[in-house]
Amino acid sequence: MTPSLHPLYLILAAVFVVTGLYFLHDRAPILMPCLLAASLIAIAVRAWLIARERRRRRDSRAVIDFEALRQKDAAGWADWLKLNVRGHDAVVERLIERLQQNLMVASPHRTLGAFLLVGPTGTGKTFLAELLAKVLHPGTDPVVLRMNQYKDHQDVFTLLGPPPGQPGYEVGGALTRPVLDNPHRVIILDEFEKCHPDVKHCLYDVLDRGQCSEKSSGRTAHFGACAFFATCNGGVESLRGIWADTKDPAVRAARARDAMAREGFEKALLARFDDIFLMDQLKAVDIAEIACLQLAKHWRQYGIEVSYASPEVIAEALQRNREFQEYGVRQLARLIQDLTTPSIEAARKSGARRVRLDLDAATGRVLVTEAP
Repeated sequence: MTPSLHPLYLILAAVFVVTGLYFLHDRAPILMPCLLAASLIAIAVRAWLIARERRRRRDSRAVIDFEALRQKDAAGWADWLKLNVRGHDAVVERLIERLQQNLMVASPHRTLGAFLLVGPTGTGKTFLAELLAKVLHPGTDPVVLRMNQYKDHQDVFTLLGPPPGQPGYEVGGALTRPVLDNPHRVIILDEFEKCHPDVKHCLYDVLDRGQCSEKSSGRTAHFGACAFFATCNGGVESLRGIWADTKDPAVRAARARDAMAREGFEKALLARFDDIFLMDQLKAVDIAEIACLQLAKHWRQYGIEVSYASPEVIAEALQRNREFQEYGVRQLARLIQDLTTPSIEAARKSGARRVRLDLDAATGRVLVTEAP
């Protein structure tokens, strides 16, 4: 909250100073001018500090170190991203390349990039954006906006803040207030195609000039240290044809914009995205690798490392994933929990810290043995 000098505080301070000087004047006349000068200096310093803080808070750009951004190395994280996001190596490489280029020319009047991630549900679009948030701004949570909740034209005020006097204006905008509080952010516009056209329109200035005014406070939010990732489930079939026809990234991007325009996106909006990526359905081997990662992650939450999981355990998890064709790997985590959770409690009671997982063919249950 911005500090302020309340009028009552000033009156009480003045009364206190004058009263004190009055009683001290007869005993030590020299103290009166000294204390008066000190009081005036203190008030002047306090007023200057408040004015500086107000200027800083009104301009979030003041706390962005663009020189530090230009020195940031995102390219070194490519292997880590590929390890955690399976089946999309080409997307990761291209995204990192574009982000690194934008970091090198980071400046107040542009964002660090806006990227449209297109693909069926459950292929890792939002997950990739969340990992990139850790790469760009470690320790800062991304701003995840579920755009299917912004289907009314009035939702522009939810995003940018209601005008003063309207309900919720103290809270500010769902987009602007987090950036005003900390401008080093990754913004994820999840299911972007489902929001109202007016909501898309209000993002024009943000993506074009890297700033916008919050309607609640009048303060300017600066997005010079922000990267935007919009996810979309529409237009997959059109992009598949484009990706099959050409390997040139520039040609793909141009044709992808035309294809997404036919899906209902305005060309003026698409022109503000640096690039468009297709994150298509994963291959069986990628699904198996993801199943292994999720299995290890699930057990690690309980302090147990999985040193080995038999192929039968992974096959059982995949076989139970009846909804794979429609939902991709979205259901895998829940299925793996259902399959292996009954064995976790027994392993914890036995004090095991490293285990081997096998499948009992007769019962379909996971057999747990302690590993060295």
